[in-house]
Amino acid sequence: MALMLVLLNAMGVAPTPAELQGYKLKYRERGHHVHMDWGSTRTPQTGARAVTWGVGYEYYIARKFNGVSVEVLGQKLGDLFKGPQDWWVGGGIGWWPVRNLKVFTQAGALFDDLGTAAQARVGVGYRLMFFMIAAMPYVYVQTTDDGRFSWGIGIRVQY
Repeated sequence: MALMLVLLNAMGVAPTPAELQGYKLKYRERGHHVHMDWGSTRTPQTGARAVTWGVGYEYYIARKFNGVSVEVLGQKLGDLFKGPQDWWVGGGIGWWPVRNLKVFTQAGALFDDLGTAAQARVGVGYRLMFFMIAAMPYVYVQTTDDGRFSWGIGIRVQY
């Protein structure tokens, strides 16, 4: 964002500090947000890695100080158009103990080559603002009802 502001300032169209603060306020007060996720899911037992693609919707319930958000999310694990058709569909709740730090838990169904399994996740992410767009790097651990453990790391881009 700093590089973007330097370029905008060189062109004479950089937003003022008050405008930047206004962008953050409008983003938070809007409540409704759509997002795309990109990341990698790792399985320690087998050493497998899967590119993870996701799309979802998040709503900020409480926005004044410590926030709470709910979300629905769908993810594709592995190659997008080829390979095994592994999918995860679920929802979750997030707690924002500090404005940009999110602690979240999610639950959903994993449809993969081993069948269908219930899966639960817990993770943490940190939101970085770029005008009215947010980028949130995150990490989570997850387990299924049949004992499979894995973890993921990625980034969420949210409007």
